[in-house]
Amino acid sequence: MSSLRRTLAAAALSLATLAPAGFARAADLPVKAVKAPAELPFFLVIDDRVTFSYIFTAAQPGLFSVNPDGSINGKTAKQVYSFTHFDLWAYGTNFFTISLFKSGHNDPAGPCTNAGQITDPLNGFLTVPASCAGASEIYGLFRSTFGWNQIFNTKAFNVGPLNNISFEVGMDANTENRYFGAAKRDVVAGLQFEFNLPYKGYLC
Repeated sequence: MSSLRRTLAAAALSLATLAPAGFARAADLPVKAVKAPAELPFFLVIDDRVTFSYIFTAAQPGLFSVNPDGSINGKTAKQVYSFTHFDLWAYGTNFFTISLFKSGHNDPAGPCTNAGQITDPLNGFLTVPASCAGASEIYGLFRSTFGWNQIFNTKAFNVGPLNNISFEVGMDANTENRYFGAAKRDVVAGLQFEFNLPYKGYLC
């Protein structure tokens, strides 16, 4: 019996010695940290495009040529070169576009007042033949919005179908080399209201 007791005591002592070491090793095992949710980037969407398009039957008000059969041709071709930028950022949206419109001869550059003609108002509006290249026009536009929910960090402006209210600012401008030389300069500012639509879009 004494031999059995000695064996059991030795086994118990061995277990008592090993148990703390086992617990210590388990405690030292690396624990996977819970990842914090990723912060949204300052710019959620950035879209830049360079495009070319061709308009076969464009028209310019008041400009025309006379066909050999006496009919009026009020159409002209236009080449359009454009750069467009759109981004969605933390506080709203930005949109910018600038285009170069290059017309055919039915929409002539100055000093022609119509296709292949110069009208002289100082000489009894006498019309004389001329050869003018097609007109060129540069047109630019930008719009920026600033959402009230984003600015004030609130959901107060998300009520029922209303999704948000935004400040909107922008400008339009153009320059051209036609006889009349229009030069638009337009500054806009106001409010934009966004409403939810059934297909998970919004109308503003």
